Amino acid sequence: GGRGEGEENRRSRRAGPVRCRVCGRSLIEPVERKLGRCADCPSDLDEALFERLREWRSARAKEQSLPAYCVFTDATLTAIAESRPADRAALAGIPGVGSTKLERYADDVLALLGAADGGGADGTPEDTSEEAADGAAEGTAESAEIELF
Repeated sequence: GGRGEGEENRRSRRAGPVRCRVCGRSLIEPVERKLGRCADCPSDLDEALFERLREWRSARAKEQSLPAYCVFTDATLTAIAESRPADRAALAGIPGVGSTKLERYADDVLALLGAADGGGADGTPEDTSEEAADGAAEGTAESAEIELF
């Protein structure tokens, strides 16, 4: 069963302390663990990429009639924008990206990350990046209204 495998992967991923990728200190707070760094350590966040991810998330949430945080939380989007995973395995290593979200959203997220780096993400179909771009463009006007809180 897929459920047992997912639980096993989560357990192995959480084995041992999570350390800050900047200073090496053990991370205890949930948001810090999700970000992979201390709250006061410097961030290498690409603000433009983070905003594109938020616009994409808003469009996907609207399509699925879900609150935006059910697609990905701001902390998960921040971790994605900071670590810029290059493939599904790296994306799966980010806390908040479980097997279901990986299956649903990996192609779109990797396409957005590939576009931010000036090229397409490896292994993603061409139409996926177009759909992600269209979805982000459609969600742009509404995202200001939806993301107020």
